[in-house]
Amino acid sequence: MSKLLNITAVGEILDRMLGKVDQLVTSDEERLTLRNEIERVRIDFAKQILDAEMEVMRKRTELIAAEAKGESWIQRNWRPVTALTFLVLIVLHHLGALSIAITDQMWDLLQIMIGGYVVSRGIEKAAPAIAEAATRSTPPNT
Repeated sequence: MSKLLNITAVGEILDRMLGKVDQLVTSDEERLTLRNEIERVRIDFAKQILDAEMEVMRKRTELIAAEAKGESWIQRNWRPVTALTFLVLIVLHHLGALSIAITDQMWDLLQIMIGGYVVSRGIEKAAPAIAEAATRSTPPNT
């Protein structure tokens, strides 16, 4: 969430700069040059953010793949076991069979774990097809 706020803040700053260009510059050529430079900065910033996010996703994918290929049963299955444990706690709580309160943090953790599990399984299933498409050579156009 903080990254999103930072991206939004930078975008707002660049928008304000674009608004001031018209007030500060009288020449159409200078105005166009400044506007283009500000837009270039915006695009470069967005590209850097996307590159960083892609690297984080790659690292997460590598971690999940390494865990899935691990030799230990617990290494391969700790995420689903933990998610199921929280799910059972929530079901028991709603049935009135649990005496402890389910906090917002526990619910958030369950949502993150289930979301991460679904995404990682989707990546595992899609990765071979993507890799095959990327390595497939395209025939030359004649």
